[in-house]
Amino acid sequence: MKSLILSAATLLTITFGAAASTVEPVVNEKAQATFVSIFKSAANVTWSETANSAEAFFTTNGIKTRATFDVKGNLIQTVRYYKKDQLSPVVLAGVTAAFPAKEIHGVTEVSNKNGVNYRIVLKDNKHYTHINANSAGDTEVVSKYKRADQ
Repeated sequence: MKSLILSAATLLTITFGAAASTVEPVVNEKAQATFVSIFKSAANVTWSETANSAEAFFTTNGIKTRATFDVKGNLIQTVRYYKKDQLSPVVLAGVTAAFPAKEIHGVTEVSNKNGVNYRIVLKDNKHYTHINANSAGDTEVVSKYKRADQ
């Protein structure tokens, strides 16, 4: 009976240990070469890969970034997450002019073949407002939510 319990415990330990181990995926060499040449100061890099693309998640100068590459190693898109102090002055001026009573809570910058666009979360005492902005500082409201923390 003791050997049966010991065997079961050993088997469970091995099974859970194997399931919990994290193995870094083998990533397309072309994508890695492009990544290294473009993002020289990247830190905390992790990769994920699908049949059609590879994504690198990393931090550069305190900005969290996701870069997507195709199978040929071409950079398709970057998505960066940051606060107001990293926002382009032109976009910042457009947002503050259009929404003077709101504070910029967070910025998601998407850069791809269509250009650079920004998804910005604004907040005031009662609401979170999600807006889109382009690189010229033009804005449009996407959605508005009542703050649950107030």
